[in-house]
Amino acid sequence: MEAPAQFLDQLDAAIDKRRKWLETEQIPRLRDALASYEQMFEGAVGMLIRKGLLREDPYNYEQVFNDITIPKDEVLPEFENTDELSYRLAAFRRQLKYASTELPLDLPKLNLARLKKLSSLVSYINWLELGESSRSPTTKAFARAFMRVRMSADTMSAQILKDAETQILKTIYQINGLLADLIVFCRESWKADVRRVVLPAAAPVSQDGHSRREEMVRAIRRGFALKMAGRPWYPSLAEELADEELASDGEERRAKVLASMVIAAPVKPVVVEAPDNRSVLLEAVRLLCRPSEDLATAIAVLEENERIIIEARSVKVGWLRRLFGVVPAKKPEDRIYKVEYTDPGDPAPKTEMIDFPKFAAEVQKKSSLLAALGTGSGPTYKRLASTSEEQLAGFVDRQLNELLLLHRRLGSLNTLLQAKVMKEKKTARGIKIELLTIKNALVKANQRRHDFKDKKAG
Repeated sequence: MEAPAQFLDQLDAAIDKRRKWLETEQIPRLRDALASYEQMFEGAVGMLIRKGLLREDPYNYEQVFNDITIPKDEVLPEFENTDELSYRLAAFRRQLKYASTELPLDLPKLNLARLKKLSSLVSYINWLELGESSRSPTTKAFARAFMRVRMSADTMSAQILKDAETQILKTIYQINGLLADLIVFCRESWKADVRRVVLPAAAPVSQDGHSRREEMVRAIRRGFALKMAGRPWYPSLAEELADEELASDGEERRAKVLASMVIAAPVKPVVVEAPDNRSVLLEAVRLLCRPSEDLATAIAVLEENERIIIEARSVKVGWLRRLFGVVPAKKPEDRIYKVEYTDPGDPAPKTEMIDFPKFAAEVQKKSSLLAALGTGSGPTYKRLASTSEEQLAGFVDRQLNELLLLHRRLGSLNTLLQAKVMKEKKTARGIKIELLTIKNALVKANQRRHDFKDKKAG
């Protein structure tokens, strides 16, 4: 029995066109979306850890994965509830990192089973049902910790988590849409292969309705085992194929298959248009804007650590006040710190003096600028988007250099202040997650800058 030749030719052409579209556009977007989700979730969990609502997994070391593994989602134990939730979330975070950085997303290695695993991983925390009504025990427990901060009097932290939740929901919708595109391709590619390889050699079937359909499915299964051994077998897809060939509405079904493979025209975003290569530069700007909240959080943590040091120091000099009745004058240089750092490629340590109040103001200013640009539609962004290509390239270079310097100084101050706090036998908070988020944004924005220069050179 032969599939209609014209339909198979049309289907092959649609599959080939969709394959190129997925490889050049959708799969890179999926990789970026997974990376964005991983970074945003890291930021949210990092805040809950700093608030003492979760614990960092001490065994969160590097692991090698060959495929996605969904963490368990059983009812949490009554005792040590926080520990178990923290372990599950640490496992989930490792899997998200693997999916965004190492999981093979090229079409030859993708199949329906892997896509289903990836979909299950993304929905492990059900953000659409983030509350007590969630059917997922892990989501329910995570929601309790998340909402304690989200609804707390700490307005800054609450706003950060609110924004994170909004952005995560948008990203998950995007990921699900991209996965749906890949699933359609895998389903129809599998059926097209069966049509091409198995159907021509299958024995004719009888003409009496339902038994005819069942005979075709059995014939497909026998031919599949002989000619496509080693490929995954999908009974439901074999039945779909039989219906498309034999059902009274088979022609309509085949038309729907072709329609499902049509590549929808992209919705043009309502932003200022960028001619020539400026769209690459604007993408670099958007990437640089991602850590705006992380900058604000990082400097707030450093200011808190400095306050702990100052308070401990004031206790030590308290006896002088009581003994002599004088208050030691506060010197401006007390808030100027000497830090060490190393430049890439030069292992020799270097030092610099950082005026902390001035530096904190610079970080807050940079955070505000990036937040304003990050809207993608506000007056600040529109003014930037309307500048010339040379001005825009200069702006990106300047922001990269300034943000790289802030990242280095934040890391140096974090190391210094944490050591000083621990010397006072106090607990010091860190900014490891914020530094990682800023670094990732720098790396991706720098890549876009190189893309722009390559296009200009070409």
